[in-house]
Amino acid sequence: MIYLPERAVFIHIPRTGGNSIKNAIASTCIGRDIPTVVSTMPTYIKEFDRCQSHQTASILKGYIREWNDIYRFAVHRPIQERFESMDRFIKKIKAKPNHRIPEQLKDFMAIEDHLTYFKEEWYHHTTQFFTQGIYGEDLGVEVYNYEDLPKRWHEICDKCKIPRCELPHLNKGS
Repeated sequence: MIYLPERAVFIHIPRTGGNSIKNAIASTCIGRDIPTVVSTMPTYIKEFDRCQSHQTASILKGYIREWNDIYRFAVHRPIQERFESMDRFIKKIKAKPNHRIPEQLKDFMAIEDHLTYFKEEWYHHTTQFFTQGIYGEDLGVEVYNYEDLPKRWHEICDKCKIPRCELPHLNKGS
């Protein structure tokens, strides 16, 4: 999640280019007198659950007072592609020599077949899960397709009322 008070909020759906988006917005806004709230808080740190990185729109709407007056957006990537991307990302982490795993993630990282795990445990983590209300109500979140993100990036910057910037490709190949 990245929140630009009185401007915009980005709902970060896992494996949809969200770290690239947060990096571009934060590096453009911070230091330019554009208030910016960037969340990179992992879900396993429960004390900060309210501001976790992958927070849903229905939760964010509950504490962003000007929700109806700001631009709200997210990125859609087909769920199977997201699962495969997460599986590749985890394999890349495991392949690093001396990789450090937080204690809270040791059981998760010990799973042999993450792709099957995601299909069974995260099947409900759809784009709608992140962008709609808990009963499926429309919360006014504009959803961009993942593959269109590079060519529509400047449009997103304009709607967020921030200077146009480049969109980096972080975690590329995952």
